[in-house]
Amino acid sequence: MTTSAPHRPAAATELDVVPAAEARPRTRLRLLRKIGVAVGGVVLILAGIVMMVLPGPGVVAILAGLGLLGTEFPAARRVSERLQGYIRTAWHKVRRTKKADSKADSAA
Repeated sequence: MTTSAPHRPAAATELDVVPAAEARPRTRLRLLRKIGVAVGGVVLILAGIVMMVLPGPGVVAILAGLGLLGTEFPAARRVSERLQGYIRTAWHKVRRTKKADSKADSAA
């Protein structure tokens, strides 16, 4: 049985190194995207809160805002997943009570 030497990464060549001038536009673009996602997510959440009082799909807008924020911010992703779990649980409880009510009505 023979063993092989551990893999060593190849030495960096001139082609592998990205000049600082090329790295800056990527960083700026990333920052602009993060700002755009933050603004869009907050706007959706605020619109959802307003729609909780006014007619409209408030819960859906809030979840969409959290989902959008979750693409860039891990904390928002965790909150979104937790809220979706709560909403699914509540929805299943409502469906169970509707089924039980419909069975009681059909039996009577």
